[in-house]
Amino acid sequence: MPVVSIVSIFTRGARSSETPELRNARVQGDIQRANEVWGTGNPPGVACGITFVSHSLIYRPEVTINASTVTSSADPRIMQVIDEARAATNFATAIYVVYLSGETFNGGHVGNAGPVVDNVTNTNLYSIYGRCSLSDGAFETYLLAHEVGHILFYRILSLNPIVSTINDPSNPGDDHNNDPQNIMFPFVPAMNPYINGGQCTVARQNRIILENAQFTGVNQGTALIGTGSGFATQNQFNSMEDNESIDNFESGNQCSCNNPQHHHSNSKIVKKLNEIIDSWIEDMGPERPQIYPKPPQIYPKPPKKKKKDSK
Repeated sequence: MPVVSIVSIFTRGARSSETPELRNARVQGDIQRANEVWGTGNPPGVACGITFVSHSLIYRPEVTINASTVTSSADPRIMQVIDEARAATNFATAIYVVYLSGETFNGGHVGNAGPVVDNVTNTNLYSIYGRCSLSDGAFETYLLAHEVGHILFYRILSLNPIVSTINDPSNPGDDHNNDPQNIMFPFVPAMNPYINGGQCTVARQNRIILENAQFTGVNQGTALIGTGSGFATQNQFNSMEDNESIDNFESGNQCSCNNPQHHHSNSKIVKKLNEIIDSWIEDMGPERPQIYPKPPQIYPKPPKKKKKDSK
């Protein structure tokens, strides 16, 4: 079964960050909507069978990042939070979602995401993790389901020369879709978004999916399935508990998994691939939700003026 792990990170002041119950409810709502789109599917789209699960939920009350000061998920403050979360989760293969305070980013969008290449052997064998940031304006929308698409569509086409893409496979040359009801439309539908067969085929081959993460030693599947009151552990993963500071865990400069592949970030190929990705996600937009379905308005024709009698 294609499974994608989600590590959720709440910063201070982000909507629903006040209590463990609110944090858990927001995460589970976002994951449920992602599973609706990418798993069971909405007609007339396809059922792709990709399942998102909550790996862990982290609260960072000492970190404040207002979305209005952020351009993209490549922001150094966001990357630092993600790097520390990766160290705390033993560098899990996952999408790391950072919840920010503030209604919108400084470009007016409410979500932003892209992959980070960890190491590369060839075009078909590489490891990545996902980085995603959501503002308060993404609350109770399909924005997470949209943003994960930008990660799932990533593929390396060539290493000599270096060519990669996150373009929508059903809309060549564009990272968004032209169908207003497709989840990858830039103004994310408020109800019943779907994906098509071409999108599903490419997404299921992505290395963020645990069954595709082939690098030995990489933490591939210790997922935490969210429940109503907390998290049920699989594979006896020692997760960070909600409300516990990340300072109690290992430093981001240490790799507890003893996997040397985690330290290949200085590779020239990896560096170049990530530079290209950074430029993509910084230019991405508008990434806004349609909050309400808006039926077309019918404007009545103005009444005809009576002709004056000419006498």
